[in-house]
Amino acid sequence: MEIGIPKTGSSKVLLGTLWLALAGSPSIVLAGPEAVALANGLSATLYPADYLRDRVVTTGDETAIELDDDRLIPVIVDINDPSIANKGDGEFHPFSTDDVLATLRALDHRSLRMSIRVYLLPYPRRSLLVSSTSGGELFLSPHVLSIDPSVAAYIVAHELGHAFHNRFMPDGSPAWEEYRALRGITDTARFHDRASHAYRPKEILAEDFRVFFGGESAYFGGYVENPEIARPETVAGLENFFLRVAAEPVAPRAPRIFATSFPNPFNPATEVRVSLPDELAGKDQRVSVRVYSVTGALVRDLYDGRAMGDFAVRWDGTDNRGNRVASATYYAAVIAGGSKETVKLVLLK
Repeated sequence: MEIGIPKTGSSKVLLGTLWLALAGSPSIVLAGPEAVALANGLSATLYPADYLRDRVVTTGDETAIELDDDRLIPVIVDINDPSIANKGDGEFHPFSTDDVLATLRALDHRSLRMSIRVYLLPYPRRSLLVSSTSGGELFLSPHVLSIDPSVAAYIVAHELGHAFHNRFMPDGSPAWEEYRALRGITDTARFHDRASHAYRPKEILAEDFRVFFGGESAYFGGYVENPEIARPETVAGLENFFLRVAAEPVAPRAPRIFATSFPNPFNPATEVRVSLPDELAGKDQRVSVRVYSVTGALVRDLYDGRAMGDFAVRWDGTDNRGNRVASATYYAAVIAGGSKETVKLVLLK
């Protein structure tokens, strides 16, 4: 059984009650954020595209979506923007609420015990055009053509795999190391976070989750992005591992840092914007912001000082010696206490 729970307690949230019917119900139109509780243990708050479109704000040359917690997500509202290489049919197509809810319902896991927030973005983020997950938040980026329901299911289930990783087996945890060993991806020279997409351990895990638990629409024949590794259903004990790790006590998670950048892509400079949670901002500890190349080499030390809550640092596209770096993709790593967040930076000349 699925129960609709209206969000309350914020003047920014449109009140109302959504009662989710059984399969085959009419299309659902959400006026504002709605929380749903599912039989598989998943609790999700959905932010529909129309609601987020109404929250677009413009300051100077910057356009962003203001989230309910006052965070700003820089977005591209014009499909003719140079960063949108494929113009598709000339407009942005957000994910359908029906398709997202269908995938959440179809998750075939006995006890997810997860709480997530899903943003059906009406416009792509300026710093990251594709869908992604941070902590328990899913940011579903619109496409330039209508999104087929099976493609939507694939993407949503894959991103839920990232949320599963963040919740039950974060980097450095014994469960994460157990997964890498079980999956046969312990070679850090081949499988690492800056490898090509199909060889990143977190992407492999998200694909495994999609195949095992994403439901029929997200299954895609059991194939995963990386054709050179074993298909998940042939790895002995892998599915049981996913079931077991979600049933075990979860260690407290480190507070999550939120970081973004604008403009991005950029030339000649960009600003890395950081928001530290109260658990970090209120402590006498240091925070660092450093820029790395895709190979992991240090490019620039941007900041190293006390935690300050919300702040921004500017990178002018130079290295620690003052030399201009080449057009390429870089990563800004923000570290405070035991928490870390990375931001992808694209320098174009």
